[in-house]
Order: sequence, then C-alpha cells, then structure tokens
Amino acid sequence: TVSGLVMRVPIYEALAHYKRNEMLPYTEYFGLGFFTDISLAESTIAESKKLVGFSDLNDNSFSITTHYLNDCAHIGNEVSYEIINNKVYGVWYDYDIDDYYTCSGYIGLFSTLEYAEKALKWYKTWDIFNVYGLDCLGIDTITLNLRGWTEGFITVYD
Repeated sequence: TVSGLVMRVPIYEALAHYKRNEMLPYTEYFGLGFFTDISLAESTIAESKKLVGFSDLNDNSFSITTHYLNDCAHIGNEVSYEIINNKVYGVWYDYDIDDYYTCSGYIGLFSTLEYAEKALKWYKTWDIFNVYGLDCLGIDTITLNLRGWTEGFITVYD
C-alpha cells in the first residue's frame, strides 16, 4: 500500500484496428489482450499478424495503448497496486453514436473490484454517460497476459 505517493503501474493493451471502408467515419478495433510487460503485448501482435484477416492489415494497424493501474483520484488515498491471481477490473464504456457506430473501450483498470466500483460511481457523474445512459458503463474482470484473439477473422462486405 502506498500513501501519498503516486505510483505508475503500466498495463499494456494490444490492439488491431482498421477501416472497413475509407468513406466511413470510424475505425473498427480488435482487443488482442492486456499485458503486464510490453514485450508480451509486442509478441501477441506479432502472433496475431499471422492469423487470417489480421495478416491483411499493415503494421500501422496494430498498436499498444498504455493504461495505468488505479489511475483515478476518486478511489481513495490508501491504494494497493498488488495484482491478485493475474486479474484486474476494467471499467468499460459502450454506447451507440448512431445506427452504425459504437464507441467502446476502457476508462480505467483497477487492482480490486472495490476500486473499480468507486471509480464507476464517479464516472457515472460524467455528462457524456448521462446523455447516453448509465447502462453504457460497467465492470469486466480481465485476465492479464492472455491473448484476446487466438483465431483470425473474415471481412464481410455489405
């Protein structure tokens, strides 16, 4: 437990993304997993590039986003950064912009469910979630260092 000291514990999210059609205003994302070491995220991307669908994407279609564990001032002053059983709790958002586009992702990753619940309570005060509805927020249990996609995908054109 750390009191008064801000720790920065990185969690790396490996992603693949592409535009199905350059005319569309949005990009589609594939979550490839969350990792405690950047080299694990990099190797997951390398392995994913061999899969059907992903192999058609260029190198710019893969990225790593860095999240910081317990990165929310509203979870309290005495915060533990210990990760138990290789699991963290992700506060997610998922809402429809229009009939074709859904905006989704993770606002924060937390070492305990209690911290995630405190953060979720605070995030529910944000105007955007009051506009789109509080049911577009939730908490997922995330297993770290586990690939999110182990099979490829096919593209279906309308």
